[in-house]
Amino acid sequence: MWATTVTTDLREDVPPVESESEFADIISKIDMTFLGHVEGQGDQFGMFADIIYLSLGDEKTHQRSSSESSLDSTVFELAGVWSPGVERNTGIEVFGGLRHIIVDLSVKLDPVDPLLPNVQVGFDQSFSDLMVGARSQGSFNTKWGYSIRADGSYGDTDGTLSTSAYVNYKTGNGAWVFGYRYMDAELKVKDADLDLTLSGPALGYKFTF
Repeated sequence: MWATTVTTDLREDVPPVESESEFADIISKIDMTFLGHVEGQGDQFGMFADIIYLSLGDEKTHQRSSSESSLDSTVFELAGVWSPGVERNTGIEVFGGLRHIIVDLSVKLDPVDPLLPNVQVGFDQSFSDLMVGARSQGSFNTKWGYSIRADGSYGDTDGTLSTSAYVNYKTGNGAWVFGYRYMDAELKVKDADLDLTLSGPALGYKFTF
């Protein structure tokens, strides 16, 4: 579960549209969401895949117009991991791979002035970036551990940044994981720019075998 603040900032040849929803307000506006991570790790090399899917709808009243917007976004990551440490899943690791982002955005603007026409803006497009990053994993004691990650990617996007910090509590078959995650993607389509920011606390359970 990711209790995320979602910020979308669209810039085009129409008045800018800004939409920011805190977790307390966004719950009723989520159509569907999914967040997952799967990983296989050997002694020095491994692979992981991440997926984030988020579907939102929002209505806003601006000074000169009102807007109805919908946003479906999918972020998929696939990367190889190099772990130079002696002990598996401990110490500093580096990774590299692909980040693929799919965004379907639709915004309808209804001006306050009845003489002005309605405006429909948006796009449905995918973006592929090369991603590089690093992470550090370790243990405080036999029950408590941590994981810190930072990465960036560039290619079809104007750049993306992702960071996270988690604490985990080990159980018999895995661990409870909780912490904070941040992601920012700058997307450009034709004459439009979309800045998509996801941030907030996260809670989950990690199964290990």
